[in-house]
Amino acid sequence: MGKILFLHGYTQSGSLFSKKSAALRKALQKLEFTASYPTAPIKLALPDSADPEERAQLEGQGIDDESCGWWVKDEAKQEYVGLDKTWAYLAEYIKEEGPFDGAVGFSQGAALAGMLCSQITKIAPDHPPFKFAVLYSGFRSPLPQHNYIYNPLISTPTLHVLGSLDTVVSEQRSKTLIDACEEDVRVIYTHPGGHFVPSSKTSLNTVTGWILATVKASDAKPTTGDEDGWESDFDSIGAGNL
Repeated sequence: MGKILFLHGYTQSGSLFSKKSAALRKALQKLEFTASYPTAPIKLALPDSADPEERAQLEGQGIDDESCGWWVKDEAKQEYVGLDKTWAYLAEYIKEEGPFDGAVGFSQGAALAGMLCSQITKIAPDHPPFKFAVLYSGFRSPLPQHNYIYNPLISTPTLHVLGSLDTVVSEQRSKTLIDACEEDVRVIYTHPGGHFVPSSKTSLNTVTGWILATVKASDAKPTTGDEDGWESDFDSIGAGNL
């Protein structure tokens, strides 16, 4: 049916996220969607340190020699260092690998996917707006210099997937991104797990069903003034766990 851009989390890579989201990717392949997994341009390599305790601490945070990020937050300067590099990288990647129907992001990748929903036609002028975005454990940038990204509100249909046991990105933090999306085109689904992409049958059916219904509604030619067609399609597929 189309192509989907998968954006990995902080300290991950495209290949690692492909493995961690394998169940979702395979379920989408059955619906004739293909997945693309870029790797963030910011390398988070471990420092060449003689202090084994420092290295062990970083490794405990999930950072190793293959780790990457879409930006690194400088707390002192209140800045997302490297975000400009990410925009340039994605502009080229989307030009070469797109177009994409939508995006799936996890954690920092979900934050980026939210930004991309409002910025896609700016960084890639020939690319159409996304039809959807699935945001796992996402969050909004708290930095004031990024307020323009969320004003006006994100109008792309979004599915926000939260983990009830997520201790990395809290529900309150995810709500900052939820609130940055238009209420009539956003859906929230909570799974009984932590900070990961769930692979249970219920979660997979919910996410793939929503994507299918949303793309179908986007592709359908409008015949009436009813803007709730995607909701009725989603209900018919089954959204009882939302």
